[in-house]
Amino acid sequence: GTAIMAFNNLINETENIASEHEFMMDQLTERVLKPLNLLLIELKNNRRLHMNDLGTIKSQLESYYKAADTGKKNYERACREAEIATKAFHNAEMDVKSTKAQLDKMRNTAASKAKAAEDCKNEYKEKLYQANERKALHYGSYLPDVLMDMQRCDINRTNEISKHLLEYIEVHRNIVPSLSNLHDKLIMIQQSINAEQDSQMVVNENSSDFVVPDDLEFEEYKENSSREVNKLSIAAGFSVVTGLFSKKKKEDDKDYDTYPPEKKKKKALYKIAELETTLEQNGALKVYKAYSENPNYGDVNKVKKELIYLAREINQKNVERYNLQVMIAEIDKVSLPDFPKTIPEDSVEWDMRSELSESETTIPENIVMGSDQLVMKKDNTDIAKYTPDYRICRALYDFDGTSSGELTVSEGTQMYVLEEDTGQTGWTKVQINADIGYVPTTYIEYVK
Repeated sequence: GTAIMAFNNLINETENIASEHEFMMDQLTERVLKPLNLLLIELKNNRRLHMNDLGTIKSQLESYYKAADTGKKNYERACREAEIATKAFHNAEMDVKSTKAQLDKMRNTAASKAKAAEDCKNEYKEKLYQANERKALHYGSYLPDVLMDMQRCDINRTNEISKHLLEYIEVHRNIVPSLSNLHDKLIMIQQSINAEQDSQMVVNENSSDFVVPDDLEFEEYKENSSREVNKLSIAAGFSVVTGLFSKKKKEDDKDYDTYPPEKKKKKALYKIAELETTLEQNGALKVYKAYSENPNYGDVNKVKKELIYLAREINQKNVERYNLQVMIAEIDKVSLPDFPKTIPEDSVEWDMRSELSESETTIPENIVMGSDQLVMKKDNTDIAKYTPDYRICRALYDFDGTSSGELTVSEGTQMYVLEEDTGQTGWTKVQINADIGYVPTTYIEYVK
């Protein structure tokens, strides 16, 4: 219907939108994110160099200040020593007991101390001049140069950010038209939904040539009346209505052509994984070998028929997996895989024709021989005498199998009984041609 088609188209367009967003992210990464990361690294390196330069000129200025302070302390100490020496000399001159030699010695000491004080004074002045000169260079040239470099780096950082913001805008500007077109397509998809058309399609697909049945007639009670005469199909017409809303059997989604290549490949890989898991769990040949090598397990002939169906199922699943692998190979444009080896059905030593020949039974015209099994024709002729291992039953009523594992049968259909209802579950496992499933036990009767 239009709603389903619109939903599928919506999914496809959503993938296109996601692709456009992915392309936009790639562009933003290449044109914005990576350059910004490089700019960040460059700014960190420049900042480290500038901080090192600031530390260097600061330590140099501090060294000049320290030298001037040292010169000042030396000058003060020399002045104090000169004052003490001069005062001692004057005291000695006033003392009548001082000798001429003592006076000469103190005079020379005072003179040397005075000269040392004068030298420290001159050195202090020199250190002070150098410190002031360095201070002028520090605040007048060195520090401004470093600060100017830092400012230029900050300006460059701002310009680079502005340029990359423009790149960001350009990327969005180039992608937005494509996204707008996709959004317009989504609106068109939504508008393509036609509820009346979908409803009419359901009516057309489920229409039938059903004719209203005649009125039910009263029947007198008759002893020993047959089942066919007394049975009334009261709900014959009701199934036409209820069948429209009955639960359908779940089928595998094999229509891969409606999907885009990537989704088709993804679903095929998922299905292959399911098939491989099923094949790993299917141990038909191992079961037969175990029965053959260990008589204590039971008679191997009792499991031969089940094993032949399992072997056939393995072959079918291998072929299905091969077809999916071929589809993936065509999508990836690689060489096709080899066709899988099939399991010969005679590998489990089962041949229906040999058993029929041993029983010397003639097959009537209404029973046809398949490659490995008996197939019942549509006339449902009684074939109980031709199947010594399985019992035959006949459907008493129509049954519509709506759940998984149930088998749909018509009244009068003959079936093989694979598993009898020994546990009073209400269900019997049967087979019609290649179909195997369960039917209600009360709906069948065994053919004598």
